[in-house]
Amino acid sequence: MYASSSWSADTCILKMGYRTNERIPLISASPDNSGLYQHFYQAMADHLGCELKIIRGPKKRILKQLEDGEIDFYPGFNYNEYRALYTYYIENGFPGGEIGISRSDFADINHLEELEGATILQSLGSPDFVRDLENIRIYAVPEMTIDKAVNLLRKKRGDFYIYNRASLLYYLRTNKSSDIKIHPNCCGGVEPIYLGFSRQSEHYSEAPNPHFDPSQELSPTNFPVILSTDSKAFQIEKILKEMKESGETDAIYKQYY
Repeated sequence: MYASSSWSADTCILKMGYRTNERIPLISASPDNSGLYQHFYQAMADHLGCELKIIRGPKKRILKQLEDGEIDFYPGFNYNEYRALYTYYIENGFPGGEIGISRSDFADINHLEELEGATILQSLGSPDFVRDLENIRIYAVPEMTIDKAVNLLRKKRGDFYIYNRASLLYYLRTNKSSDIKIHPNCCGGVEPIYLGFSRQSEHYSEAPNPHFDPSQELSPTNFPVILSTDSKAFQIEKILKEMKESGETDAIYKQYY
């Protein structure tokens, strides 16, 4: 059961920021905000009795507005310690992490170690997921795209490509590729995706985290503060958990991926 609020004259406004360019199916190019983010976060706002306002702009400006509290949250935000100075990380309930693709005749890969002896495709400067493996060949090109990786797999220039789960699944859904195999369990499994909530937002307040362990690395799950229970941000965290547990998050997500 959702703890939703009724609409009133002083309805809260939640401001979501995102850069101007498209990232299909998450969001269209500005000024068109259609996509998964608008659909999902509008549903979240409705449960809270809030209005969702989407603000688009160059990414640097959007991040500055997030830092200053002029924007309340960024919908999908990778963690780093500098960003954590001005944002609090809340799980949005979407599945993240990396998966792999190969030609259909390649063996099933459930652990990275099983890739030894293979040629891995990657973009120059991208994360090296196989750096700890021996007997691995790397075929790297500048600005690798999924389309380029698939073509290189077909030409047998490489055996395996590791990339963002959602991006690969969307590409393969919209580009039917019967000769390409997905390896969903190759690369660490499903990881949480977080929204970044501004610590300067009017809807944010925090309290010391009694479970924080200063001897461990800072992370979204080991952070010096937690959300105050009287804050709108706390209600957002609670609603997002309820949406995930009820299956609503998954139902919306599957309309796009």
